[in-house]
Amino acid sequence: MASLKTKAVDSVKITGATMAIVGILQLIQLVVLGRVLGAAVFGAIAVIQIVIQFAQMYMDMGITDAIIQKEKISKKELSSLYWFSIGLGTVLFLLMALAAPVIATLFDQPELEGYIRVIGISFAIIPFGAQFQTIATKSLDFKDIGKYEILSNLAGTLVTLTLAIFFSLGAWSLVYGFITMSVFKTVPWAIHGFRDSGTRPHWEFAWGDIQELINFGMYRLAANTANFFNTKIDQIVVGIMLGPQILGYYSMAMNIVMQPIQRLNPMITKVSFPVFSKIQKDRLRLRKAYLFIIKLIMALNAPLYGGLIVLAPYVIPMLLGDGWGEAIPVVQILSLYALFRALGNPSGSLFVAVGKVKWSFYWQLSLLFVVPLVAYLSSLSGSIVLVASAMALLRFVLFFINYWLRIRWIIGPAIAPLLKAIFIPLGYSAVMATVLVVIIASISGIADGRMIVTGTLAGAFVYGGLMLLFERKLLQEVKGMFIKKAEI
Repeated sequence: MASLKTKAVDSVKITGATMAIVGILQLIQLVVLGRVLGAAVFGAIAVIQIVIQFAQMYMDMGITDAIIQKEKISKKELSSLYWFSIGLGTVLFLLMALAAPVIATLFDQPELEGYIRVIGISFAIIPFGAQFQTIATKSLDFKDIGKYEILSNLAGTLVTLTLAIFFSLGAWSLVYGFITMSVFKTVPWAIHGFRDSGTRPHWEFAWGDIQELINFGMYRLAANTANFFNTKIDQIVVGIMLGPQILGYYSMAMNIVMQPIQRLNPMITKVSFPVFSKIQKDRLRLRKAYLFIIKLIMALNAPLYGGLIVLAPYVIPMLLGDGWGEAIPVVQILSLYALFRALGNPSGSLFVAVGKVKWSFYWQLSLLFVVPLVAYLSSLSGSIVLVASAMALLRFVLFFINYWLRIRWIIGPAIAPLLKAIFIPLGYSAVMATVLVVIIASISGIADGRMIVTGTLAGAFVYGGLMLLFERKLLQEVKGMFIKKAEI
């Protein structure tokens, strides 16, 4: 167990550093594209991103989770899965080419057809290295993962920004940037994997040996498909019902609020999944680990989103320019959406770790009857503010329904500690936000940059002070994680 603790702690450190660097690169890309291209073009980019994420999900087919979840997997199984993934990537490339005109017609954006056909090339490339990254994840070997992740994102960002700024290629800059990132991520992993005799696939394929893993992956894929639509349907509906420019505002707001949880949560949940898998038969330890992760996620995210709600009127114009004013209230409302969406991430890792992938599938399937309806009905108002409000309220309600129907059957009754883990940091953040509002009112009229710096420092001082006064135990536990004394 000491080895597991050490690996988990080291993995958190490496993943944290990687996510920080990648997050900065992607935030720079997001801001520059927003300023250079404007809301209408960014609406097209939003559709491209949705297509990319959907295709990536089907390219994986839940195989990554199946490999990690299975305690022992043979070389024959890994070899068969490798060749299966390459074949699947080729099929996806062809399917995207066929689907491109349909998607372009659906969103009434003819230019999407070319974007989608070209970007499909990347899905014939990625499978050649993906499995080797999965094996490294299973072993909690995040050193190479971090190195290749940074390299590929740096290359992709440089290509995207160069083409957007100096060649005025618009949305094409993102297309070529993503293909570049795919190449720079795949080639090192392919070299790494084929050099190592332990991971190098054999020239063999046995469907019977991988059918169980594929079946596991199919349930995971079905759950991920439903989850994808449940988390993207608001953007899809906005794009279809309200047009590309309004989608640009909404998508930019969503991208901004998702930045913290896309950086902080993977640092925790990427490690929590293999750890959950290793203690999947110990209910008490699962409960302790789950509640600690929820508490940590809330303690990290609540002050960030509380500060963003207050400072959004200054942050958005400074980052994106005056043409993005309509995104400000959407950012403020979606901050609450993102906060409770972040809390749902560990449950996905928990269910897969204990082999309950069917539970995730049925849950996500049931949400398909709720989330699209809420998104559609709210979009009839023609207001993205109302759409954002409806999605935020729904996400709050769904978190607690999820606990009552699913989580408590895995970790046991824990509503009291769960509520404390959520609402105590939320209360500290509310106090912090109130103080910020008072400070901002007293110094109104200063430049946006100075307002942001002042608000950030004041918020950090207030929230940090509250944590030091009332949450020393949590701070000690977090500190213990980084000096290898945390109890997992």
